[in-house]
Amino acid sequence: MIHFFTKGDISGATARYRGFLVAKELNLRGYETLVHEPPRWRPFFELSRARLKELQTNFKALLSVGSGDIIYLVRTVYQYDFFLLIVLFKIIFRKKIIFDFDDPIYLRNGLKSKMIILTKLADAVIIGSHHLAEWAAKYNKNVFIIPTSVPLEKYSNHTKIYRESGEFVIGWLGNAPAHRENLKNLIPVFQELINRGLKFKFILVGSLGDKKIYDIFRRLDGLNIQFVDSIAWENPEIIASQIQKFDIGLMPLLDTEWNRGKCAFKAIEYMACGVVPIVSPIGENVFLVQDGENGFLAKTAEDWTEKIKNLYENKECLQLVGRKAQLTIKNNYSFSANIPKIMAIINAL
Repeated sequence: MIHFFTKGDISGATARYRGFLVAKELNLRGYETLVHEPPRWRPFFELSRARLKELQTNFKALLSVGSGDIIYLVRTVYQYDFFLLIVLFKIIFRKKIIFDFDDPIYLRNGLKSKMIILTKLADAVIIGSHHLAEWAAKYNKNVFIIPTSVPLEKYSNHTKIYRESGEFVIGWLGNAPAHRENLKNLIPVFQELINRGLKFKFILVGSLGDKKIYDIFRRLDGLNIQFVDSIAWENPEIIASQIQKFDIGLMPLLDTEWNRGKCAFKAIEYMACGVVPIVSPIGENVFLVQDGENGFLAKTAEDWTEKIKNLYENKECLQLVGRKAQLTIKNNYSFSANIPKIMAIINAL
């Protein structure tokens, strides 16, 4: 049996796509899987009955891991008690461990030492980007790059059909408060597009009622914007139905150490629906997007403006590039492409 322990519940993207849905896909292929209740984050010095009860629950869960079973950790380093239990079970009971993560969380305060220890102890490390692989390879020889993947059939049910007429929609989807600084990069771009007379609508999915996000864009005169605070994130088809409204999907990133380790998942979701992505050439984006083939790379505000304008004027290009984008996901970023790679890792252990 493969025992999954995730950071958070199914509403979180990492837990959903690298934990819950991977467990489901493995189960469909004949593997016995179990996703345990995720350990909650608690302050280091918290003393409570609830904490003691959770420690007991997690201890029993780990005791249930049989001799031939595998512990599959999905970014599970935040809860101190659970981290100590994992170390204990690895050292004393020699349990097999797969450690999976998709962001450079070793940059976060207090997490680097735990990340190093888990990476060293793991029998295999699965990560989502080349940048993360370089870091993990310093501590473990058994490192595998497997991008965050999608159940493509759920997204292809909402494949974008481009039409010559109709409103031109620019979209962004994700946790907007966590991307506030990245999103600010769009303001001069949108201002220039408005100045040039382009008629477009911007749909921002995931504003989460954040006043600062509202203020960033509402200060821009003439911007036609729709905020979608939240959706049923646990349902891939609901996500895809939102993306289908976009003509192009944006992924602006500042050039930071954190962003260099990100796994391009936002663009992956756009592309899975056949929506053309325009992304910053940062981190894993440059491995996913081939400029002018399956999407577009934009570095400066001028790049962003020109590439959006060119697509605004060429729906035929959108249709062609969108189909190539979706084929990229089918071949390299879908569960059908990548679950067999995870199965091979499991079988080897």
